[in-house]
Amino acid sequence: MTGAEFTQTLLNALMLASVYVLMASGFTLIYSIMHIVNFAHGEIYMLGAFAVYYFSMEYHLNFFLALVLAILVVGVLGILLERVLFLPMQQAHLPQVILSLGLAMALQGIASVAFGAGDRPVDGPFDTVLRFGGAAISMERLIIIPISVAIMIALFAFVKWTRTGQAMRAVAQDSDAAALQGIDVAFISCLAFGVGCALASAAGALIAPVFYVNPFMGGSVIMKAFIIICLGGMGSISGAAVGGLILGFVDSFGATLFGNSVANIIGFALLIIILLVRPQGLFGR
Repeated sequence: MTGAEFTQTLLNALMLASVYVLMASGFTLIYSIMHIVNFAHGEIYMLGAFAVYYFSMEYHLNFFLALVLAILVVGVLGILLERVLFLPMQQAHLPQVILSLGLAMALQGIASVAFGAGDRPVDGPFDTVLRFGGAAISMERLIIIPISVAIMIALFAFVKWTRTGQAMRAVAQDSDAAALQGIDVAFISCLAFGVGCALASAAGALIAPVFYVNPFMGGSVIMKAFIIICLGGMGSISGAAVGGLILGFVDSFGATLFGNSVANIIGFALLIIILLVRPQGLFGR
């Protein structure tokens, strides 16, 4: 691998890792509070991509404004889904998982009918190509990295220093004890689901200018998110961040050196090795 190829692969790895971290952080936030594996998370990611497509391409809004609106709209949709579908099954975790599987299929089918099954392009905010050490990367790819970092810093600050974030941490540790301290567990669950969906929407909206938007784009990403939270530790946002970085580098360098199929095999093999050595994941308890 030449120096230019290494730089190109490194930048692509950081871009992929940024999207993976956002996706997995939302996934693990929902799991840590509600204790369900939300298999509809990939379709929420897809809805974020379609939201930014319509706001920017159909209504001709500035891309960054479209990004903010996509995050807000899909986050509110997540709150509504939790209130209408998941709240009535709050104590029944297995039915909630089955419900999330049905919701994933329903959202994919609705999107196919409403938007069509074809690919749709999204114009990025920039058409500049930057060069680093002989490597070239489009600005629309590069901009994903600082935006994702900013969102994750905001998430960590919210969870660590705000009263609502501390309530989320308390519910994640022991929901019964948190309820005895006066924390509204139902409200925290609703908020966590909305924030988790907003993070998935941000990931889908940011990647939309890089790849085409279609109703089936969430299928592979949800598997990546599942690998990441198993690597980092179920319920750990820090673990999701580290796991996302690891898988982003594995996918990018593996695809460059060996091809996409082998890169996927390496990702699963790494997961198996880590779980054999540390079954709770890198940051799990």
